[in-house]
Amino acid sequence: MKIFYALLALALLRNILLYETYHSVPLLELKRRARQHDKRAGALYRVAGYGKLFDLRQWIFCTAVATVLVIWSARTSWWLAATVSVVLAWLMVWAKFSAEGWAGSLAALAAPFDAWVLSIIKPVLGPIARWLPSGRPAHSGLFEKRDILELLGSQHRQGDNRVAESDLSIAYNALTFGDKTVGEIMTPRRQVKMVGSDEVIGPMLMDELHKSGFSHFPVVKGSAKAASPQIVGTLYLNNLIGYEGSGKVRELARSEVFFINEDSTLHLALSAFLKTHHHLLIVVNSFEEMVGVITLEDVLEQILGKQIADEFDSYASLRAVAARDKAIDS
Repeated sequence: MKIFYALLALALLRNILLYETYHSVPLLELKRRARQHDKRAGALYRVAGYGKLFDLRQWIFCTAVATVLVIWSARTSWWLAATVSVVLAWLMVWAKFSAEGWAGSLAALAAPFDAWVLSIIKPVLGPIARWLPSGRPAHSGLFEKRDILELLGSQHRQGDNRVAESDLSIAYNALTFGDKTVGEIMTPRRQVKMVGSDEVIGPMLMDELHKSGFSHFPVVKGSAKAASPQIVGTLYLNNLIGYEGSGKVRELARSEVFFINEDSTLHLALSAFLKTHHHLLIVVNSFEEMVGVITLEDVLEQILGKQIADEFDSYASLRAVAARDKAIDS
């Protein structure tokens, strides 16, 4: 009888260990590791994939065996019953077993047998398991945006982090760029290169525009050096590519002009770019005075966290795109 008692105790210990081990790693992580040909994870996933059925089997078995052990111990001696109860409580509440250590190795060895047992009992207990509640989801511990930002920062410092630094940076910037205003990132008026609508398009003007470092230029009526310029359009640098005429700026410039207040958020600015299909907004203050300009690239750079470099602009050339993709693949 003592041998039977010891076998029951070992069986209970084994099943509690299995339950804790399988729940130490999320099912999604086990699946990911199994796809990467991790043999231990593959063995564990065969059992963990049964989900609620596995939990139901463990609870039924552990409850039945624990009840038998407690009653048996109580009939033997009160101190044995107390000891068994304390050990069971410790195993169920405080003991933690990880799939990474020896417990995971034992669980992986027993996985073929456990998977076979679950396949046998599935027709009987499967319908019952489907009706079991999924349980209360664990609280994320996040209450506001600041908590998410702190989480991204801690993820970056985490030793076993597998999320690319660029992805974490983009996620962080995407959450914070809306807190900035247009006035914080705009190009001030004193640095803006403006073009007069009556200026003649020629080598001198094109060279001057190229050297400015900008690709979008507000077009003003009359002189670009006026104290209060009247914006009448926008000139895109790529409109000048291949142009061999000697016409005036107004002939190539787009006549649409769109404005945004310097106190607007970058969220509002991005929405304006999407709605207007325009890449340049004229920034004004509360007195309707031009104080600068903002481009779509300015907003995107706040999200990407780096300057958008024009290293490759031949997206319209099939040959250039094919050559670049081939170089990347090699």
